[in-house]
Amino acid sequence: MPPAHGLPVPRLPREPSLDELLDVLADTRLVTLTGPAGVGKTHLAARIAETVTDLPVHRADLSDCADNALVPQTVAAALHAGTAPGSGTDPMEAVLRLLAGRRGLLVLDTCEHVRAGCAYLVGRLHDACPGLQILVTSRGAVGVPGEYRVPLRPLSREHTVELLREKAAVQGVDLPVFWTRLLAERLDGDPLSVLLAARTLGNNTTPQQLYGSLCEPGARFGVLIHGPKQPARHRTLLRAIAWSHDLCGRAERLLWAKLSAFTGNFTAQQVETVFADGGELDALVEASVVLPEEDGTYRLPLAHREYGQLLLAGLGRP
Repeated sequence: MPPAHGLPVPRLPREPSLDELLDVLADTRLVTLTGPAGVGKTHLAARIAETVTDLPVHRADLSDCADNALVPQTVAAALHAGTAPGSGTDPMEAVLRLLAGRRGLLVLDTCEHVRAGCAYLVGRLHDACPGLQILVTSRGAVGVPGEYRVPLRPLSREHTVELLREKAAVQGVDLPVFWTRLLAERLDGDPLSVLLAARTLGNNTTPQQLYGSLCEPGARFGVLIHGPKQPARHRTLLRAIAWSHDLCGRAERLLWAKLSAFTGNFTAQQVETVFADGGELDALVEASVVLPEEDGTYRLPLAHREYGQLLLAGLGRP
C-alpha cells in the first residue's frame, strides 16, 4: 500500500541508528517519527536532540494542547516568544520572528491529536525558515509537502530481551534468562510494555505471575500500570492504547475491533472479503494502529489486538 499523502517512507533499517536518522534530518529538514503507542518516538526524539551539538535546539511538547488553533500559541510559549494571553501578539508571527533567518532544530512532540494545527505551523516554518530542521513525533504523518516519514517498528525479540533485563535490573530484579525470553515473547517488542513490566516485577510480582497475566487475553491491562507520571497517557498501558482509540473515527474503531478476531497476520484482501468496511484499513495503518509487514501482510500489535477483543466481546471500552 502506498504511503498516505504520497509521503516517502525511507529504506532505513528496522531499528535505525541515531547517525542514520540525523543524516535523514539534515538532508530533508522535515522528519516525522511515527509508530504505535509506546514504541519510543518521544524518547528517540530526545536522544536525537541531545546528539545535535552544532545547532540550537528548541522543543515544544504538544501533548496538552487541546485544540488545533492553539498549536502556534503552545509552541510560542514553549519557545518563550512573549505570547502570553492578552499580550496582543500573534503567536504564529512570534514563532516566525524568533526562528526566521536562523539555523536550528525544532522538536514538536506528540502531534497526533492536533495534526491539522501542526501541519499549518510546520508548513509556514518550512517555507519561511530555510535554516531550520523540524523533527515531529506523531502516531501518523502530519501531511505536508516535504515531510519525510520514518515509521518506528516494535523491537526485535533479542532487543526486547536486552531491554527487559536492563529495566528489570534498574528495579533491583535479576531476571533469569528463561523468564526473560518468555516474557519478551508476550511483550511483543513494545518498549512501553517492557518498561511497565519491569516496574511490575519491581512491585513484588513474580515472573510467573506476570507471565500468567500476559497470557490471559486482556489481563495485561490490569498489571502493566506502573508507568511514569508524565506523560500521563503512558502511566498505564490501557491509557496509551485508549489514547489511540480515542483519536480514531467511529468506523475505524469498529474495524479495529473486528480485526482483533485475526489471531495472526492478515492481508488487505482478507479484510475486504470478511468485512464490508475494510476500506478503513488505510486509516488504521496511517494511525499506526495496524502495522504493515515486509511480506505485504498486516498485523495488530498484541496489546491493540487484546484491546480490540475486549471491545468485540461487547464489554465496551476496557
